[in-house]
Amino acid sequence: MSLHRPRVLFVLRGYPQISQTYVKTEIEEVEKFADVAIVSRKPADRPYKDHRDFTQVSSLDEAERVARNFQPDVIHAHYLNQVEFTAELARRLGVPFTIRSHSFDVVALSPVPLKERLRRLVRGKDNSVRKAEGIRSALPLLSRDDCLGVLAFPYARPLLEEAGVPAGKIVDCFPCVKVEAFHDRSPNGRGVMNTGAAIPKKKMGDFLKLSKLVPETRFTLYPLGYKQDDIRRDAERMDAPVAFHDMVEPGEMPAQYKRHDWLVYTGDFRLKTVGWPMAVAEAQASGCGVCMPNLRPDLREYVGDAAILYDDIREVVPIVSQPPSDEMREAGFRHAMKSDIRTHLHRLTDLWPFEIETQSARHVAE
Repeated sequence: MSLHRPRVLFVLRGYPQISQTYVKTEIEEVEKFADVAIVSRKPADRPYKDHRDFTQVSSLDEAERVARNFQPDVIHAHYLNQVEFTAELARRLGVPFTIRSHSFDVVALSPVPLKERLRRLVRGKDNSVRKAEGIRSALPLLSRDDCLGVLAFPYARPLLEEAGVPAGKIVDCFPCVKVEAFHDRSPNGRGVMNTGAAIPKKKMGDFLKLSKLVPETRFTLYPLGYKQDDIRRDAERMDAPVAFHDMVEPGEMPAQYKRHDWLVYTGDFRLKTVGWPMAVAEAQASGCGVCMPNLRPDLREYVGDAAILYDDIREVVPIVSQPPSDEMREAGFRHAMKSDIRTHLHRLTDLWPFEIETQSARHVAE
């Protein structure tokens, strides 16, 4: 057990990417009771401003030099595609490690239907198998004694177990959201919004289509980096009445949610790889109604009774044409708390080999 203030080294990819505020939220909670150092293996596509100091590394040796200078008690990484790198760094240093998985990395372990595989091959975009093989090949490293655990969304457990991760290493956990920053019971403005990484699996074109079907309602899109310029061009071509707001800093997003009374979070029904987006809990905590595509059965557990899962974007037209009910808003306020990092940070810190003295890191609620 450490007698000094604990030291946690974060191994990240793309820090400080604006679409990865779950990392920001987690770091800010951990640094309340521990000293933190950050290495990022890839530059951010669109960095946010309010980030912590970090070191960009291009090799394992560079990361090892940073780590030896910092002398961490534990290494914590995000994404299963960082397992091999993180496990080797931990072995070199002789310290344990933990991993927080997400959705894209776990869903990659799911078998791809033959029809979809052929479609991707024709389009020359079939890299899912390569990514999945890379992740699968590293998963045996999670069975080592120095791996203290893998945090995963509840629906990911069977996928991880089937891939060979020991059941005892998996810790079920909801997304990392700073709910207190968004919780606001005051009335919302009238409007429909969408946000998230501007990548194909989010199918933001459906949001553009919806805006044309509900022309009397204000639509706002907050695309985060990547292919947002393509989406803007699509909006111009379609003459979609959507206002675009990019590069809104994370601290400014609570006010943006309050300008709307609906979040319509879109996704591609063919890919079905949209996971458990933080925006859902953020919107619920902000008093917004939520609509999300019915991509997989596990989404009902995430959104609870505080959202509508649709099978076709046209189903959303009559829903967003009026404000959400008081019952939906109240259900959203309650359900968002399941993602509050203060309620579940202990699922991570309980794995670590030191005591947590700061009350904010203890069990707030379940």
